[in-house]
Amino acid sequence: MKKYVFFISLFVLNQTLLAQNLINTGALIQGGVEDGQKLVEAYIKPLNKAIVFGLSDVDYTQIRRKRSHRLVLSLKLAYISIPSTDLNFDVTKIGLKNFEPKDPGKVMTPTVFGDSLKYVTLVSKEKDLFGRPLIEFNTPGGSQKSAMPLPFLGGTYRLKYTNLSVNFIPYVTVPDSDFKVGMFGAGVQQDLALFIQSLRNKKYGLSVQAAGAYLYGHSDLDIQPGQIYSPVTISGQATGPYDNQVVDINYISLNLATYFNYDLTQHFSLFAGTGFNTGSAHIQVKGTYPVYVADPTGTGAVVADDVYDPIDISETFSRQKYIIGARGDWSHFYIQLNYNIADYGGLGLNLGYKML
Repeated sequence: MKKYVFFISLFVLNQTLLAQNLINTGALIQGGVEDGQKLVEAYIKPLNKAIVFGLSDVDYTQIRRKRSHRLVLSLKLAYISIPSTDLNFDVTKIGLKNFEPKDPGKVMTPTVFGDSLKYVTLVSKEKDLFGRPLIEFNTPGGSQKSAMPLPFLGGTYRLKYTNLSVNFIPYVTVPDSDFKVGMFGAGVQQDLALFIQSLRNKKYGLSVQAAGAYLYGHSDLDIQPGQIYSPVTISGQATGPYDNQVVDINYISLNLATYFNYDLTQHFSLFAGTGFNTGSAHIQVKGTYPVYVADPTGTGAVVADDVYDPIDISETFSRQKYIIGARGDWSHFYIQLNYNIADYGGLGLNLGYKML
């Protein structure tokens, strides 16, 4: 695939569709640094939210069962639902400086999760000598996925009234791309029976939890003037070299929660809770890039100047969530299913093997 990439995929480990739909967003930087940042920010905002919130959606660990097993390894999957209101955005509402829709009646374009076949044609406000826009390009389509799976590995070590947990994604390359991503998280869940004797040896329990996760990624890029502006003749100071282009992503997710659990039988239990989730997304595009600037000569030529470290997006998100779930425990295995009721909520699944 031709690689005039602006922002390569993040990391859908079990699917490559989302990754492939992030591959040709190089066009978004054509409108200059200011417009490019606004377009990219609006396009990937739902993805940023899904990652920040999804990293906390399978944090619950069972601590009430009196088992001899202390070390548990697990496979975890958060399945984050994307609100329908975040599948599209209005290009006239993000404050574009140099570009406008070619068709004033067509202004809604997909986010990264939106329709794969829809787009908006943007044209430069600056015109050539014949009144034609100097630049015209289509916004990228979406992945057409209303939910995002986020899988990772986990481990839990149980003390008498405390569970210590870790979650991680090994530093791996996303399929069909050169984007590498990894994740590490840790948490502690405390049974309040340690402090409240009346909760001991009961079928029910109360616990509190604090957990956090850090996801990071890196990729080299390759954006050349001829790939972006062809077949229009280029003038200006786009001389490169362009061999230092990289994109870095960093996500932090923090979660505080309180849980109530009840043992139905020896093997089955229910749990419910409420939590507060907050986190940040930081995306940087660094290096030298050829970017369209307003034509200072007035000749109607497309002018590309080199800019350095053009994109730096930082966002923070927070939500209140409610959790309900069920768990089945056997000698060496367990299965746990929970549902998060919240903005960007969804299902969580844990499959575990009890080692010791």
